[in-house]
Amino acid sequence: MTNIYLRPPSHHLFVQCCLAPFKLASHIFVAAWIVPQLVAAVGSAALRRTEISTRGKPVKSSSRSRVAVAILAVVGVAALIAMLVARWQSPDETRGTSNSDGTTYSAEAPRQLEAWARPTTTDPHDFAIAYARAIWTYDTSRHSYVDWQNAVSVFADPRSAAPQVAKSLLPQWAEWDQLQSHEARAVVNGITAEVTPELEAMINRGQAPTGWHAYVIHGTQTVLTDTGTKFLDRQAAVAVVCTPTCKFWSATSQVSP
Repeated sequence: MTNIYLRPPSHHLFVQCCLAPFKLASHIFVAAWIVPQLVAAVGSAALRRTEISTRGKPVKSSSRSRVAVAILAVVGVAALIAMLVARWQSPDETRGTSNSDGTTYSAEAPRQLEAWARPTTTDPHDFAIAYARAIWTYDTSRHSYVDWQNAVSVFADPRSAAPQVAKSLLPQWAEWDQLQSHEARAVVNGITAEVTPELEAMINRGQAPTGWHAYVIHGTQTVLTDTGTKFLDRQAAVAVVCTPTCKFWSATSQVSP
């Protein structure tokens, strides 16, 4: 019951990260090749027009005109390269970017719900209930999916893989998109955290680390959408380690009846 299933990161993210520098380099190369030719063509046409005097006799073009054309070419390339670099480095406005510890940062200022507050406590029971409230409460009109992920991540130790596990009980991206399309929001009531005989047996057999506590959390989630209201029964198993301050340790939605 306490086995944890970690959703493996999608391989296409790795491919995108590898291709991004190549795409940027190709854009810069194209800009460096095409822009000077365009500017040179325009400049040459202008010079040809000035090479014929009013008397019909050819005159020598001025060096100042040639320098001006060269400067225009350099400025044009620099401006286009700067624009491409700025666009490539800008964060994804919808999904944000991730750092090395798995925490995702949104392009917008983070927004938090009061129900997501992580308690600083030595009581594992209270901590487990707070985690349940955080994963089952949302409002698509007030925050992004990234905000929700980050709020749940702070329940865990950022120096470990625990933040990824903590977020694994949230909906997937596709599910979040569906919730947004229906302007969904949810609250949870009647949250309980109980120790089952199976979890108690694990503690008694010494199979858990020091300060480890595990609970089956349960609650009734009220989901409001543009089409109506639903009442969903939610249940999961969560483990907490308190040494003495409590932190998230593991969780799974697969709970034995």
